[in-house]
Amino acid sequence: MIGLLVRVVVVLVLAAVVVRPAAAAPVEAAKEFEAGVAAARAGNLPQAVDLFTKAINAGTLNDTDLSRVHNNRGATYRRMGDPKAAIKDFTRAIKLRPKYFRAHVNRGAAYGDLGEVKNAEEDYAEAIKLKPQDMTTFMERAKTRAQNGRLDTAILDLNEVLRVQPRNREALVLRGKYYRSQGVYKRALADLSAAVELKGTEAEYYVERGLTLAYVEDYPAALSDMNMAASLGANNPEHYYHRGLVHGALGNHVSAIEDYSRAVALKPGYVEALYARSLAALGAGDAKMARADAVKVLELNPAHAGATRVIKTLDEPPPR
Repeated sequence: MIGLLVRVVVVLVLAAVVVRPAAAAPVEAAKEFEAGVAAARAGNLPQAVDLFTKAINAGTLNDTDLSRVHNNRGATYRRMGDPKAAIKDFTRAIKLRPKYFRAHVNRGAAYGDLGEVKNAEEDYAEAIKLKPQDMTTFMERAKTRAQNGRLDTAILDLNEVLRVQPRNREALVLRGKYYRSQGVYKRALADLSAAVELKGTEAEYYVERGLTLAYVEDYPAALSDMNMAASLGANNPEHYYHRGLVHGALGNHVSAIEDYSRAVALKPGYVEALYARSLAALGAGDAKMARADAVKVLELNPAHAGATRVIKTLDEPPPR
């Protein structure tokens, strides 16, 4: 009897030893996935990919969870500028879960990045079938269509978004930008002003409206918007660069140089700001700065025609 009890205890102990790792494995893979999501949110994209890959390679997740990991790794690859790798992951996610709405939307966007419009449209159409009331698909399809030069149909998608969600600020800003690209400045200003009124603390909204005001040559109003943007996003080089452009249009060359200098200090090697500063320096009569900036631009981009013209202008003998 004692021998039988001993054998039973041994079997139970061995069973416990076998079960614990098997139960712990899915938990460990889930932790890797959660850590990957956190890393992606923090902007640590290579680390996120590594963590998602570990979760996938664990081989312990069910199809639903595994599809989520592939979808998130694909989204991370896309943020890293690798749409081909992203598409592979989104395709795996869809194979595991054919009605995975988010994966269809994401793959459509990645196809759009590659200019594969037909494939993108097919994914977006499938996503709309799966969730016809979800405006995410219309937003992403609008971006893809605009990215591939189809502004008219992009605006139609944003019209649908704003019909359902009239206070959708992102849709208002996008439609305003697309109208501006079409030269429909009145509508662009209406959309961008509506976005500003809905959220007056967003620097990007002021920048976009300021740029549109500059297109219609209302430079004082544009400068007011750019001042607001700079105060809301003090560490953004793009804001200083855009305000410099407006200062330049107003003939305020010294103020423009100050803004371009701030932009370059925040973003060394900022070619557009360096070139703009060389032009502002020409306007201010500072040939030394104009030449130095033009030379720097050509070091960074030897094919830059504008910087070449600045050097040529400086080298031409003064008229007699």
